[in-house]
Amino acid sequence: MSVPMRDVLVVHPNAGRRAALASALPSHRVVAVESKVEAALRMVNVAPALIIAPPDDARHFLREVDRSAPDAVRVFICSQTDPAGLEELMQSAAEGHVFSILDDTLAGPELGRTISHLLQYRGCASVTLSTPYSVRFGLHGQTYQARCLEMGNFGATLQLPIEVPITAVPPGTALQDVFIEREGQLIFRAAWAHVQRAQPVRELDVVPHLRLGISWSTAMYQPPQAPSMTTAEPSEVVSTLRKALRREIGLWLQMADNHSIQIRLESPSIDVVDDIAILRGQGTSLLPGTVGDVVHLSFEMGGQSYSGVGSLLDISPDGKTMVRIPRSLTLRNWRTLPRFKPGPNHRFLLSFKAPVTGQLTTRAVLDLSAGGLSFPFDASCEILPAGLQFDASLLLPDGSEAECQLEIRSIQMLRTPSPDGQLRPFRAGVRFSRLPEHARRSILDAFVTARCPSAINGGHVPFQELWDLMEAARYRFHPDYPFNSSKDVELLEDAHRKLYIPGELGRSIVFREGQRAIGHLAGLRSHSRTWLLQQLCVLPGFHRNQWVSYELSTTLVEFGEALEDIEFIRYTWRRDNRWPNRFGSWLARVMDSPGLSLLRHYNYMRLPLATERQRPAGLLPVRESTHADRVWLENHLRARGEWVRVLGEDLEADRLELDALGERFHQHGLYRHRRMFVVDGEDGPLALALAEEGTPGLSLIEATNAFWLVVPERSHPRARLAVQSLTERCVEHARERGRPSALGFVDGEDVEVLLEAGFTDLGRFSEWIFHRSLIRRWCELWKSVFERFVRESDVDVMAGVEDP
Repeated sequence: MSVPMRDVLVVHPNAGRRAALASALPSHRVVAVESKVEAALRMVNVAPALIIAPPDDARHFLREVDRSAPDAVRVFICSQTDPAGLEELMQSAAEGHVFSILDDTLAGPELGRTISHLLQYRGCASVTLSTPYSVRFGLHGQTYQARCLEMGNFGATLQLPIEVPITAVPPGTALQDVFIEREGQLIFRAAWAHVQRAQPVRELDVVPHLRLGISWSTAMYQPPQAPSMTTAEPSEVVSTLRKALRREIGLWLQMADNHSIQIRLESPSIDVVDDIAILRGQGTSLLPGTVGDVVHLSFEMGGQSYSGVGSLLDISPDGKTMVRIPRSLTLRNWRTLPRFKPGPNHRFLLSFKAPVTGQLTTRAVLDLSAGGLSFPFDASCEILPAGLQFDASLLLPDGSEAECQLEIRSIQMLRTPSPDGQLRPFRAGVRFSRLPEHARRSILDAFVTARCPSAINGGHVPFQELWDLMEAARYRFHPDYPFNSSKDVELLEDAHRKLYIPGELGRSIVFREGQRAIGHLAGLRSHSRTWLLQQLCVLPGFHRNQWVSYELSTTLVEFGEALEDIEFIRYTWRRDNRWPNRFGSWLARVMDSPGLSLLRHYNYMRLPLATERQRPAGLLPVRESTHADRVWLENHLRARGEWVRVLGEDLEADRLELDALGERFHQHGLYRHRRMFVVDGEDGPLALALAEEGTPGLSLIEATNAFWLVVPERSHPRARLAVQSLTERCVEHARERGRPSALGFVDGEDVEVLLEAGFTDLGRFSEWIFHRSLIRRWCELWKSVFERFVRESDVDVMAGVEDP
């Protein structure tokens, strides 16, 4: 930590709270005392840099601090439900004392983050504004106008009309929707800010006013994209905790009935006694509980927060604690887009004019994504608070520039040594409000290279080379494309080039060793919000510890996450392919989350169309769908709880025909569409068929040229005949489009009907779709599988692993 702040004085009558406050500051020299009298004696000998105390008798204590430690940062810990404490702090602020307030209900990691935020005020820049900056904010349902007198990285000083009563803005008051404008242009916004001090000013040469000191957060967090999910598998809970221990993640414990008392568990370990998983460790203090009491466990790892409820099994006077591991863990994903550090051949520079100081600034980018980036700055002389908006120029690796608009979302300290103690190195995380498309493509290209240095863009690789790789890897895919057909190679190469060179609709990556391609994987925007992984192949003979398959799949999954409009990841495997089926089924089981994932199975049926065949007699009428039919299908699938399928496969009534997606494909010389056929029943559709249409080669198993069926009531006496009628219509549809074969992805109940129609069953397939909020967990589990396999064996069972 660069801020030269080591001595901290904690004053609190509760021993547990003192210990929790001390453990939240592991890099500081903390002295914890019980009373303010003892604190005054301590300050006579050593002047602390930070003082944390309760609000009782605050005015008298602040006078003592002014005499003994005038440069100390003063923090009072007070609950918003303590009217006496808030009244005392309000009167202290009216006397001109400057201090901060810490909420007494904060728990676990949030406590340490809040204290660190308060420490950052010391020594950081602020500037007196000479030009008029107007401010507006909300308070108790009213909108107030003010003038901004001073502005810094963590707060500002406002001038309000004297008519605003000081009792309306006591310390700790939350202001909503704070906006700061300069000459009518918005330059700063914050969802909320807190009042630090309020003081009436009545001087001879100054118009009477109320001077208000406010602070805001160092981050503008958005709500998570999806609700939290729960892991209830005991082995998964234990393995997650073991992983946290290996990574030396801080574990926090707190009593269920008293959230104000938390301890950090030092030197933790996990044992299994009589089939019961137990967490042991040395507490930073004693938990005020007895054996059998409920305790909460929380920690953060890999961009996710974890929490669970266990029971206290034992606690000794010296702080040794034993807790039963929670039966389940609740996970919440806080990460939005994956960031990466650009490599030496992909440097990005950011240039801008600082809105507050007007300083021309150029900074190297620390990390970035298609959604934003981060860069360093010196908080001792630069003012770049979270919420600031400004225009900038981004220098790309090819030497071109892109004009973009940025909004700072967070600032945090960098752990860079500062010999003179004056430098305040911080990291600013910003979001792109506007970014040109060519800059976005450049960032995504750099992401793939940084994530997998051995990977290159497969769109620029001759398709014949990939074709030979697939043949050598014993890749099994659609039989309409034999390896010995030069005509098919030309057809597939054209689709491959149009799809993967622009990179908007798909991404092909090739893993190289020297000049030799040894692995390939492609990602396709199969639907508007879905990223499909396909065509995974690795040359035989390459050991799993070379992580070829791991690098390819993880890179493309994270690439899909980097696309802001992608909501779902999707991939398919053969049930008879031992390794993918074993791994895919295990992942789908441990990551199953109703409403966020969907696992389904189907049979891959194929009928060659080279010869004419006689249409069966007695079939039911089949018609094209109407908008009412599309609404019916959407409601039917939602009623069955398949909303992941509805959203992931564009089955909403207004999206079903893929008009918007088809237009994006059309811009690149490709085709994508969908039709729906209906057999009517007495009270609604008896059965439906959805026929996908697409340019040949978008998917080598031609998933974009297959049909699938929906039969709402299998027990209906005419359900089988309806399936037969729809199958015949889909065969005619494939023939009309000049397809070499008709393909059906059908449920097991419909296989017999298609076999009677002449189809061949090419095997059972599984497909898994999951929401982007689960990607971090997928990556962690995927990595852990390879870590375990590398330790256990060097046998290469990944050689020849193939996509369907």
